[in-house]
Amino acid sequence: MRSSLIDSQRASGEIETKQQAIYNQVSHHSSLQPPVSHRATNAAAAPGNNIARFLVPQEGWLAFLLLAIALYSVVAVIVNADWVHYSSYLYICPIIGLFVGLVVAKLPYIPQALLHLLACLLGHVLAVWITSVYAFHVPTRVVLDGLQAAFSGHMATESSAMSEMIFFFYLAFLCFFLGYFGSWLVYRARLPWLVALVYCSIMLVNLNYVKSDYNYLLLVMLAPLILLIARVQLAGRLAQWTNEGLYTDRAWLSKMTRRCMQASCLILLLTLSLSWLLPVQDQPESGKVLWDRINQVWNNAMSGNLSLDTLRSIASASNTTNYFGNQLAISNSVHLPDGEVMVYSSTDKKSHYLESSTFSTFTNNTWTISPRESASQEFAANMRLPLDSGHPIGDLVKTKVTLTQTISGSKNYLFGPAQPMTFSVPTQIYSNGGNDGITASAWTQLEPLTQNESYSVVSSLPYQGSVNDVPLPDDNPDLWHADTYYYGLSLSYLQRPQDLSPRVEQTEAQWTAGATNAYDAMKRIESHLSDPRAFTYSINNAPIPAHKDVVDWLLETHSGYCTYYASAMVVMGRMLHIPTRLVTGFSAGKYDSARGVWSVSGSDAHSWVQAYFPNYGWLDFEPTPGYSAQPQQAINQAPTPVATQPALKPTPTIKSIPTHTPQKQQADPAHPQATQSADTDSSWMLWGALGLLVCAIAFFVIAFFVRRRRLLESSRPVVSNLFWRACRVASWAGLGPRSWQTPYEYTEMLSRHLPQKESSLWQLTDLFVRERWGASPHAPGEQEAISLERSWPTLRARLLRLLFLRKGSK
Repeated sequence: MRSSLIDSQRASGEIETKQQAIYNQVSHHSSLQPPVSHRATNAAAAPGNNIARFLVPQEGWLAFLLLAIALYSVVAVIVNADWVHYSSYLYICPIIGLFVGLVVAKLPYIPQALLHLLACLLGHVLAVWITSVYAFHVPTRVVLDGLQAAFSGHMATESSAMSEMIFFFYLAFLCFFLGYFGSWLVYRARLPWLVALVYCSIMLVNLNYVKSDYNYLLLVMLAPLILLIARVQLAGRLAQWTNEGLYTDRAWLSKMTRRCMQASCLILLLTLSLSWLLPVQDQPESGKVLWDRINQVWNNAMSGNLSLDTLRSIASASNTTNYFGNQLAISNSVHLPDGEVMVYSSTDKKSHYLESSTFSTFTNNTWTISPRESASQEFAANMRLPLDSGHPIGDLVKTKVTLTQTISGSKNYLFGPAQPMTFSVPTQIYSNGGNDGITASAWTQLEPLTQNESYSVVSSLPYQGSVNDVPLPDDNPDLWHADTYYYGLSLSYLQRPQDLSPRVEQTEAQWTAGATNAYDAMKRIESHLSDPRAFTYSINNAPIPAHKDVVDWLLETHSGYCTYYASAMVVMGRMLHIPTRLVTGFSAGKYDSARGVWSVSGSDAHSWVQAYFPNYGWLDFEPTPGYSAQPQQAINQAPTPVATQPALKPTPTIKSIPTHTPQKQQADPAHPQATQSADTDSSWMLWGALGLLVCAIAFFVIAFFVRRRRLLESSRPVVSNLFWRACRVASWAGLGPRSWQTPYEYTEMLSRHLPQKESSLWQLTDLFVRERWGASPHAPGEQEAISLERSWPTLRARLLRLLFLRKGSK
């Protein structure tokens, strides 16, 4: 009975499958390696085996589960660090990242570098989609505009809402990449220890900013990571033994795997138990200070400011700034406690700076209360307090403050928005006294408040009105001297250090050149100091030389924390003969939508500036980069692109975007074409990114199947491969093999259409039949295969020409 051409393909696959089944039965009792067949049918069973290996990873699904637990511990800490609003949506990204990393790691036919590019593009689109659709509910083009501004270096001109939106995008992409990166390293690179190193680093950084106690997540992460390392190493060792020819039954393999994982669990329990005996949890403050000094020296060396004084600072004592006391000494570093200390809510539903004390005298880089400011007055609860320097009454705001932790200081300080009028607790005010009014230096309580105790304060917010009508003191001294309080204020709030270099005065003159009034001059100084392109917020700085003032040092290094900038602005304001003082307290904090309050942590302790203007009183100024004293509206739902969010507070690791910078110019309604052009550009950018993603996916799918086909063809013998390629090309012209044709019958039919290549076709068919069904002595030789390969290009050209001839005849 003759064999047809089509049946030969089907039968060969069945024969090979039966041979493999027989071998599998024998392999349970023998260590022999499977026989390697030279026939083309060897590739018939390969696709099924490849798919099985792809769907069931060699390391097993246990490794995937352990990796997912560790990853979600890291993401949980990032979410609870409360970097941005709506951070709970970040949990979506690592799920997709894990599966994408697994798929990329197991794809055998496409270069990994190209797959990494596709994965990064997919993560970018995913992060944009989650940011726009789920988190902030804004058009996608708004997020793309923000990314464009960030990449072009114009982020400083964007609003605080846009800054937070872009930071959310960054965190979303980071969570996706952590899942993708971890899965690829485990299943492709076999480097689980590198995954553990990266996850632990990110976990420890974010734990410093989590307000609640989430240290247990560190154990939840370490346990699966240790087991993951053991599981991957075991799988790698078993694969190596298999490649070296060691074969065993499934029962022995399961027993060995189970014992190795039990040993790993025992090592895990011993390691975690003994780790509690290490002194890391109870590290003394001196150790933390030492590492801060080393980190400071490193930062100075990287910025080119390394000096002998900087190196000596490692062994020198480091002063920790005390924010709440009679003195405020400025050091090179500041160490603030973290964790929530209070919450507050106001009747205007806005954020406020909470002040506690003011300072007037500045010498030897230390702020102190003037000797005249020693008088104190006591007031009963809810008793009307005298207005600070007689400013006009502005908007009244009632604020409820609840202490969640006790705040240490030399006095029992009270905290509230500017210009308090009444406190719901007995109050003591320290001031300069006198008959011409009262200038407060501190607001304190007679009895210390306990934890979770609350009080209310009614404040008269400063009334700015047309403050631009106040000229500079040197331009109109009569107006200033006519003010009832100016003389008394000038005695305490115009003092400045005597050792200032000429640079300070030159800088002040340069910054205020062209100012038309006193308020304009102060805003110009504020704008220059708070410019993040010129100055940097840093809690670890080079030591201030003994012969230098902090203002000179700030203008030289362009780096410092809040007291540096507040001191510089106070000194420059006093050079203009404007009464200016330094204020300490807390910045606005962050809004907690779940509780409906503003949450203030110990790291929100802050210094800012108040300047006195005749007929207006004390007005706030914020010279520190990254901070904004402007009240922010509480947001209970998704913000719009132009809404404002709570001021972003700078941290040692993530640089915040200032919120006081000018907003992006709005589109002119009189020129709708400009608005339409901007929307068109954003739309083209969006559709261009989506089109690029679709093209990339199509390219990689085509490349996958092309590469797979070529690998399958390369696994066949040369003659069979060329014969099937000839059949495929001929089928394009409608001359493919039929199910009833033998190879010789098919060649006879094809030769009638290609008489010029009849001899080549019969040679190819004869060698194919000998290779497929002939005995080993009759198999094609190496020289015959080489000759056939050389003649293939001309035969292929004739077959392609036949395709065009038949198409043309139709």
